[in-house]
Amino acid sequence: MKMKLSLFIGLFFILITSCSTEKKAQKTNVKEGEFIYAKEGRLYFPDGKELALWGVNLQPCLSWEYNSLFKLVGTPLEADSLKTSTDNTLVEIEKMNMDLIRVHLTPTDFTDDQGNLVETIYLDMLDYMVAQAAKKNMYSYITFLNPGMSYDIDVEDPKANIPSYVENSFLKGVDRKEIIVNKDVFFKSKNFIKQLLNRVNPYLNKQYKDTEEIALWEIVNEPVYYSYDELKETQYYTDFERWTGLRQVDDNKENYSKYRYDLVYNYINTMYDVIRETGAVQPVVWNCNWNRMIKNNKDVFDAIGASKVEVVSFCNYPGQSVLKKPYTKNPEDLTRYDFASFFKKSYREKDWYGWVFRKDFMKKAKVVYEFETFYNQSKYLYPAQVDFFRAMGVQTASMWHYSMPRYAPYRNGSHHLSLTSTPAKAAAYTVAGELFKSLPLYHEYDIMSPTEKLTENYMYSYDKDLSAYSSKEIYVHAGDMIGEKTLEPKKGVRKIIGFGSSPLVSYEGNGMYSLDISKNEINIEVQPNIEQLKPHWGKDFLVSLVTKLDYDSQSVMTLNIEGWSPENSELLKVVNNKKVKTAFLNAKGLSFNAVPGTYIIKKL
Repeated sequence: MKMKLSLFIGLFFILITSCSTEKKAQKTNVKEGEFIYAKEGRLYFPDGKELALWGVNLQPCLSWEYNSLFKLVGTPLEADSLKTSTDNTLVEIEKMNMDLIRVHLTPTDFTDDQGNLVETIYLDMLDYMVAQAAKKNMYSYITFLNPGMSYDIDVEDPKANIPSYVENSFLKGVDRKEIIVNKDVFFKSKNFIKQLLNRVNPYLNKQYKDTEEIALWEIVNEPVYYSYDELKETQYYTDFERWTGLRQVDDNKENYSKYRYDLVYNYINTMYDVIRETGAVQPVVWNCNWNRMIKNNKDVFDAIGASKVEVVSFCNYPGQSVLKKPYTKNPEDLTRYDFASFFKKSYREKDWYGWVFRKDFMKKAKVVYEFETFYNQSKYLYPAQVDFFRAMGVQTASMWHYSMPRYAPYRNGSHHLSLTSTPAKAAAYTVAGELFKSLPLYHEYDIMSPTEKLTENYMYSYDKDLSAYSSKEIYVHAGDMIGEKTLEPKKGVRKIIGFGSSPLVSYEGNGMYSLDISKNEINIEVQPNIEQLKPHWGKDFLVSLVTKLDYDSQSVMTLNIEGWSPENSELLKVVNNKKVKTAFLNAKGLSFNAVPGTYIIKKL
């Protein structure tokens, strides 16, 4: 049967669904010694060391962040205010030993109706955030396309239409499922990506594509695909009808699956080529969403596996399916929920995350674009997730999403991590980061005990609600490391990060603390104590103060570090950048009343 197609439609489908299905990954000329690169299914630092980056999603450059968080605590929409908040946040996550930030951009914040960049406060904040992170030796992971932010979030109305910044942006009103099938959005998305990659970041004086501290480019955040029955109810169904006509095949679900394979495969490869044609060499990621996404989308995953991208990403939210929907209106405290069965299914079953071990996906590197413990303030679950991640081959992981200090004390709900407002959870996150960088990729995973582990170098326990990491250089713990079946520090350790007490530090406060130990000096930083006014798992989201930060109360801290005593040391407190001599308490060991702040113990 012959069909009369318009020239435009014909050209479009030659490009998107009828072009060559060459399945070998395109090679790029990686600039040796400058950029992160991919090779044979793994990611590497420029010096050739295997990549491992640990961090958070951070998004002061999104109107969603401003409208749903900053604005509600009275923060003005001003560059200076948002930059200060960004700086303060980077300081916090640096103290938790992170080296990665991820952001999924909402182009409606800074593009016009053709996908051209528009100079707005949010584009300026993107420039600033990437630059400030780079100055702290942190990498950025940037996702280009995220249409809107109106899915379930921690606001009173999870379906609220939070306005974006540019009224006539090309993505305004575009549903997530349209990203791949909408011809107009497709062409304008290419324009946007090219313009961003070629943009000169004024804070770094270099183009985005040439920024070595950008680790990864991801094309779309959480792409969703029309089913056969859904497509029939849209204007895009005629495109499938044309496809069947060109091939003279029946209009049915089986052929729709073949059509969707071609559509996804060629969309990914076309966008991959757009990125490479600008000269950008950083690895490119395709987002594979959440567990069980593959169940009704095998054709999509087959297309992803055959595509040119070097990296695939997935998320991980133990607890999200436990609660009644919508979860924002039905919160529960899941801190004492045992997720052992969740990890067993996640590792074993192909419809969960077991697809990562398929032959085609073993040729691609893996990253976790988002994860969280979900209405959960436990001290074990982050390290337990890391054990699972590394067994799955994951090389970067970024929690969704970090609570910036400007609004963190007012926040609770499903996703909440803060150095000061959630100190126990923050300590566990720091433990998890050290574990993430030490466990080998694809290590043997213990599915018989996925929430209880005690080894020479790390531990996590659902039963005790504890976790710790110990090496020759660093000792990190979340909870009291006293008694049986806990993890002791190694002799001569040089850095301690803790919540609670250990054989080296006894502390009566309930904030985090850190010690840097050298031959003649111990630098100590004590974070504020907290008073919990409302539960972290509640739904009082930004209505009033949830966590009161106490910077004034004294708590006794006692150090038990070999070679140090009150007789050979002096204690100084740093006040307004001045060192003020302070007295030790009359007790065994280096004991003093610690008010949140910075202290120095020096050898006499």
